Amino acid sequence: MDPRLIQTAVLGDPESDEPVFCPEDPEELKAFRLEHAGNTWWCGINLPGGCGRRLTTKLCTDKICHFAHVPDPHGHSDSRLPCIRTVRGKKEDADHLFIKA
Repeated sequence: MDPRLIQTAVLGDPESDEPVFCPEDPEELKAFRLEHAGNTWWCGINLPGGCGRRLTTKLCTDKICHFAHVPDPHGHSDSRLPCIRTVRGKKEDADHLFIKA
């Protein structure tokens, strides 16, 4: 398993303290997408190393499902902060938000 995959995000906007965990199983991710159809996910700035960019879900069958940064169509980052969450472990970067919630 690749520990660099982003499993946690925040709901609604980059400054949110409401954490969400991406289901690892493809069928569970499909249900998660339906449940959160009107929501947006973000690489929250309250997560250690978070950049504030929007995230999407990646449904995978060869590795665990995960969040990924939405690519900018022009190749520019829409964030002032560099993202270092992809070099961190799978869950520990959002534990403080789950505890707070």
